[in-house]
Amino acid sequence: MTADSQGNKSPIDLSSVLERIGGDESFLQELLNLYTQDFSEKFEELKEAIKQQNFEAIQKLGHTLKGSSANLSLTYLQEACFQMEKSGREKNIAMARQTLSLLEDEFQRLKEFLKNKP
Repeated sequence: MTADSQGNKSPIDLSSVLERIGGDESFLQELLNLYTQDFSEKFEELKEAIKQQNFEAIQKLGHTLKGSSANLSLTYLQEACFQMEKSGREKNIAMARQTLSLLEDEFQRLKEFLKNKP
């Protein structure tokens, strides 16, 4: 993990993901744009699934987002998505609500990082 000037851990492990995609930064930017769009849509679906206490949907959405986060070395989002998947599997609505807030925070951190990246 790399840290920024405030000592915060980066939301993305750039060296890992760049190694995975052959160092192509413009391709990474494209992938991250697709990810943020997809995440936003799935996040709305998650909110609805939690409201309806649809544990199967919570688990599936968490699993899907975990995979796409892992592919882009978004370590903290990957972990939060794993927690979401687990909350669906365990039918734990309190954990799902808490994790939704964590997901939102981590996604916001990623967007800030991307906005401030040179």
